Amino acid sequence: MFEINPSSNVPIYQQIVNQSRTLVASGQLSPGDKLPSVRAIATELGVNPMTVSKAYSLLDQTGIVKRQRGIGMVVAESGPMRARIATRESKELIAYAKKVGMSRSELLAQIERLWEES
Repeated sequence: MFEINPSSNVPIYQQIVNQSRTLVASGQLSPGDKLPSVRAIATELGVNPMTVSKAYSLLDQTGIVKRQRGIGMVVAESGPMRARIATRESKELIAYAKKVGMSRSELLAQIERLWEES
């Protein structure tokens, strides 16, 4: 389900969060779908279960998933999830662009160029 790059500068828990957001936003995970257990993911990836637990907690806090007693973590059913995730990611991109001094037109040009390349 997840592909982790241990040599990445992005912490493993954040890689799990990012990939989960993408799976939900793309429709590969739908509202009500159950996520694998913390233990199953930790075993599969060869990481500490607390790392997976931290990722799941962040996903729960942001409303992407919810805990259901006796079932585990499931994709939340509230609102248009794809738009919520895209909005959150866009806000992060805009904040970063402003932080490094990019103008709106520079950012939009960069997005257009990357869109065409992909």
